[in-house]
Amino acid sequence: MDDVNQLSQIQQELEQINQHLMKLFPVTHPLFKDVFENVGAAGYYIQESVYCIKAVIKTAQGDEYDEDEDE
Repeated sequence: MDDVNQLSQIQQELEQINQHLMKLFPVTHPLFKDVFENVGAAGYYIQESVYCIKAVIKTAQGDEYDEDEDE
């Protein structure tokens, strides 16, 4: 289960990075319009990574992963 613990830690770190990224460029930031698409894309791919890691965790635990469970 050490693998699962490490994966869970990575998942949490990615979620924290995503939150931090969104806080860096709020709507009121002077560069918001210039970075909106790239910051949004980064957030999207970070979230997709989190979903993939959740799937790996479920597989490592012997469970089937159902993406609908996260919604």
